[in-house]
Amino acid sequence: MVALFGSIKQATLFRGLPSGHVMEMSKTNRFETQGCLLATTTCEINSRSLLRWISLALLFFANCFAATCFAQSPITTLVFSSDSKWVLTGSQQGVAISSWPELKTSRTVDCGLDSIHTMAMSKDGKRLYIGGGSPGQCGVVQLRDWPELKLERTWNDHLDVVYAISLSEDGKEWCSASWSGDCKVYALDAASCRNIVTAHSAPLFAANFISNYLLVTTGVDRTIVLSDTRSGKSLHVLKQHTKTVHALACQPRIDEGQPALLASASDDRTVRFWQAEIGRLVRFHRFESIPRAIAWTNAGDKLMVGCDDGTVWQLDPLSLATMVIAKQKTGIQNLLVDPNSDKLVISFGASLSALRLSDRH
Repeated sequence: MVALFGSIKQATLFRGLPSGHVMEMSKTNRFETQGCLLATTTCEINSRSLLRWISLALLFFANCFAATCFAQSPITTLVFSSDSKWVLTGSQQGVAISSWPELKTSRTVDCGLDSIHTMAMSKDGKRLYIGGGSPGQCGVVQLRDWPELKLERTWNDHLDVVYAISLSEDGKEWCSASWSGDCKVYALDAASCRNIVTAHSAPLFAANFISNYLLVTTGVDRTIVLSDTRSGKSLHVLKQHTKTVHALACQPRIDEGQPALLASASDDRTVRFWQAEIGRLVRFHRFESIPRAIAWTNAGDKLMVGCDDGTVWQLDPLSLATMVIAKQKTGIQNLLVDPNSDKLVISFGASLSALRLSDRH
């Protein structure tokens, strides 16, 4: 019926025209129809391509959003619990608690800090000091109980981020060093600092007690300063590094009659050994890559060194002989020796790895 109606309608339209015109009109109509079909098909193809590209774009942005929201932040600091059953790691996400040596994370605590750069366990192992803050705004130290990590006290005494916390040997005082270039010294449980070390002209990255009342600090100004925390006065200024110094480690005392060595790591690619109490450089070793993290073995006879190229070295402080312990694909950021075993934990990016000091690669 539809075909018949179409034929009658076409015959009516073409009535009175020469047959040749009718043929031309029929051909033209057919060509126009084919052109419409082609255009329609092209539009459908273009629509499918557009939808495909939109889908890919949405997938891309979704992946970017997921990466931003759920990507793990680099680990900036490490500390062992007093019983060496747990490794605590600090990052922008908070403090993560992992079993040792399995390194399985059991929980993460959000400390409410924009950044965390340093942690230290109290001498009795019952409290944790956490240092960080907001760049350009404030430096914060939190005191939390262990293992619950409930907040006990907060100090907001620095003008910029706190990068180092250290406790004296007897545990009666502690200090915090910051990007603002000062190091504040506190008596245990005191609400305010009792002395400020202001011997530096640039931001600080490291601070270590080498004995009771004797403190070494260092940072961007390339100097290592030995200060008396009772007076805040500088005793020695060590100037042999040529670039930023970002790590210090005091040797465990082997002989009470001999001063302990202080090790320092710098962007000048050297690890230097000092008798800091008398202001003397003893010797140094230059690496191919920047040494980023250092830690003494429990016996104090070797220094473990982690470098930007991912290599972990064992360095003899007397002979300066070196040995490769491990090799990672990314730079070593932190390195810590288990005080109760021959094992070592390292961090690179957001990852942790356990090593034995006897390992060879």
